[in-house]
Parts: sequence; structure tokens; C-alpha cells
Amino acid sequence: MLDRALTFRDARENDAVDVAEIGRDTFIETFGHLYPPHDLKTYLDDAFAIETIRAEILDPQIEVRIAFAGKRIVAYTKIGPCKLPIDTGADPALELHRIYVYRARQGVGVGRILLNWAIERARQRGAAQLLLGVFSKNERAIAVYENRGFEKVGEYKFPVGETMDDEIIMRLDLSTER
Repeated sequence: MLDRALTFRDARENDAVDVAEIGRDTFIETFGHLYPPHDLKTYLDDAFAIETIRAEILDPQIEVRIAFAGKRIVAYTKIGPCKLPIDTGADPALELHRIYVYRARQGVGVGRILLNWAIERARQRGAAQLLLGVFSKNERAIAVYENRGFEKVGEYKFPVGETMDDEIIMRLDLSTER
């Protein structure tokens, strides 16, 4: 059951420190055990640098939506231009870059709400397709995306430091999906 204390809003510039923290924490919770410490540190320092997150929040092409339990951020999602190594064709495309939820808040519906928001925002922005990359061994996430209508359309290597992960590219056709 969804925790009624959850609230949602768009990220603001002053949220950068907290968004960077949840990004680092949830990545470590979910994937930290997979990487040598140096590779993990390199990735986290790059992907979740406060200035990087602040720049993303301020970028008009990127949208970051955050979920709160009380005053604490417990989840967030990010959509923006597609950077995946795939030809999206002539149809406008956006990428679902992240849905990160603290483990203690998984399974209560917050991820589903954020996914639905991302799909609706992509549609409102005129995207005909929403793409995402997901770790090939993250079966739980893959199942969620497939259940929502995403299809596997490609593969690529994702660098975490010097470690190269096998990733799956998934696509949701927004022109027919409702």
C-alpha cells in the first residue's frame, strides 16, 4: 500500500545535494557489490557530483521529479534527451534516465508513480517513444518495464569506472500506448 505521507514535486536547484545523495546511496544499495571500489568511486564521483546534478536540474531539456516522505527525499526520476546508442529514427524520443528508490521504500508504489509520471511527461513533451537502459541482470526492473509495455530493442555496454556492464535498451511506443 502506498504510504500516504509521500509527496511529489519537480526538483529545484537547492535540491541538488539531496538528489546527488539519493543517487549515490541507491546505486550503492543496488549495485555497489558488483564493482571494484575504484570503479564504483569513479562512477559515483562523476554521475552524482553535486554540480552535475545541479546542472541537470537547471537544464530545460531535463526534468527531475522527486518523492518525499516528510521532508526526506526517498525516490526520484529523471527524463531528458535520449543519449542511448540507438537510432531512434525520425520520431521524437526521450530517455528515462533514472528511477531510483531507496530499498526501504521499494514495493509501496512510489516507483510506479514516478514511472507513470515519466511516461505522461514524455507524451506531453511530444515524444513518440520513451527509451531507457537497464542493467541486463536487473530482472525486477526489466519485469516492471515489460509489464508497462516497454520492449527490448537493443543492447550496449555501460561503463562503471573501467567495468563494462551489459545493458538492455528498452522502448515504449507512446504513439499507441495509453
